[in-house]
Amino acid sequence: MTSIAQAPTTTNDFKTSSTLQAKRHNVSSVTLGQQGASDPNEARYWTQKLGLGSGKFDSSNKKYAHPRNVNLQPIGASMTHQVVFGPPLSSSKQPIAVIGGPRVGLYGTSASSSFNRAMVRSVASASPFESTIEPDRNVQTGGHLALCGSFRNDGRLLAVGTDVGEIRVCDVTMRSTLSTMSANKLPVRSVEWFRNGQNILTVGDDGVCRVWDLGSTDKSKPQLTLIGHGDVVRCSALWQTSESKDGKSEWKQLAFTGSYDHTIRVWNVENFSSETEEDRCISILSHDEPVESMCIMESNNPNVPVWLLSAGGTTIRVWNPVTGQCFASVSTHHRKTITSLLSVIRSNENEDKTKSLSWRILSSSLDGVMQFHSWDSESGSLEHLYSTNLNLSITCVSADNSGDRFAIGTSDGKVLVKTKGPSIEAKKRLRDPMAGTYAFFQRGMNAEAGEGDYTVMNPGKKKKLRSFDVALKQFRYGDALDDALATRRPMDVVAVLEELGKRRGIAAALANRDEEMLEPILSFTIRYIAKPHFTGLLIGIAHMLIDIYGDVAGQSETIDELFAKLKNQVANECRAQKNLVRLLGHIDAIMGKEEMH
Repeated sequence: MTSIAQAPTTTNDFKTSSTLQAKRHNVSSVTLGQQGASDPNEARYWTQKLGLGSGKFDSSNKKYAHPRNVNLQPIGASMTHQVVFGPPLSSSKQPIAVIGGPRVGLYGTSASSSFNRAMVRSVASASPFESTIEPDRNVQTGGHLALCGSFRNDGRLLAVGTDVGEIRVCDVTMRSTLSTMSANKLPVRSVEWFRNGQNILTVGDDGVCRVWDLGSTDKSKPQLTLIGHGDVVRCSALWQTSESKDGKSEWKQLAFTGSYDHTIRVWNVENFSSETEEDRCISILSHDEPVESMCIMESNNPNVPVWLLSAGGTTIRVWNPVTGQCFASVSTHHRKTITSLLSVIRSNENEDKTKSLSWRILSSSLDGVMQFHSWDSESGSLEHLYSTNLNLSITCVSADNSGDRFAIGTSDGKVLVKTKGPSIEAKKRLRDPMAGTYAFFQRGMNAEAGEGDYTVMNPGKKKKLRSFDVALKQFRYGDALDDALATRRPMDVVAVLEELGKRRGIAAALANRDEEMLEPILSFTIRYIAKPHFTGLLIGIAHMLIDIYGDVAGQSETIDELFAKLKNQVANECRAQKNLVRLLGHIDAIMGKEEMH
């Protein structure tokens, strides 16, 4: 029997749960261009263009003026399940569908949309979600929870999947439900439109992939049913391309479905006329973790028709979906499950002022981190470039076709929409804006000093308003006069009285005063009424005080004494003025006699 003293111990081998997790990524190390980052300007690009960063980067050579952002409040759900950009209709900007809750909110569907106006006028800030922008339209789901959605190619129809297994096809312009299809009562997790605009691909918690026909009269029977997964199917994608054969263009169509059974299945869905469902599964890809999101990328490799990227856990894998070969397995720096995988366009300006486009792969996670990766369409390799943290659990991310606008959904039902600011070079106008317009008010806002220009330095902190200025700003005329009298500076009191005169508020400031409040203004009038600079103004004040408080004479000894002093002061001043006039007459007489001689 081993003694206690000699018993082996594992104390030194103990590891906490935090040490067993993936090493937390240091965002700042990437933004400063650490080893392995192929583009050290990646952080500066996304920070200056869309505000996706800390804003601590050098602002020299800035191309965009303050990014815009709008924070949308929840529309009745505890979590935003999906945010979808649709094709533009009546506006040049793509509309947004926010899916989560018993209805789907549509934003930016018209040029006069309050959402589009807010995106133009707002600026990026670190303030919390305070927006009260209402959706342009609400698409109802019959009181059921909306989980996914997809716009048709023309943008006029929106397919929405619900938690009761329904697929509701709605008219975006009319907000009416045109068709409702359902095969069971289990939630639908992903919806995809075919290129023909007539068929819809759906997957859900029953693990079955279905293809629906909008023209079918039986809304409970799908046109095609694909069975093979052993668990919930969380995501799907469609690849549709055309091939020319004998002078005719033929479409090739593959469907990809990712499941919690750790596999991705590739289905042949070229035609729906055949009722047989056998041999439609081309390949099965093992991701080794529950698959949450997928992304399709075009290929420049002649041996790979299309690239398929899958995200499960904290790992991203790159596949040739036809052969089932895995080209890359990337362990990201996320600490929680990746919820969204997205391809984004990045525009690069070359030295000859020409622009080139490149692709970035964006991954977002429940840890609130968004990571940008470079993408090579020939080798299928990914390389981490930049990370930013939103301090919110991200459930979905979407971007428009140009990569200039992002929509980020969070676990508490809120949506953060970010768009790039106007180009500084494009904002320079050939002519001056019209007076009275918003552009006229903002003119010169982004102007920079040229060679030989004088620069006026910012004085720093804005000077704080004095108490009587604040009272005047709030139209509290009586309080403004009292605060000015309390300063004991005659110039401040006279300035307030002159301002009250311009506003026709002197009577309101002098009225309704008791003995204590009336004494300061009477004392001030008595003291300075004989001063030449103040006489003209204070004579009028004295008249108004007599008119207002003449009826209450005899009720206060203090006030009566002050009015008596005012009378004596005026009498003495009048006597002095008479003596001065008499003296002036004598002087004129003497001067006249001298001129005669």
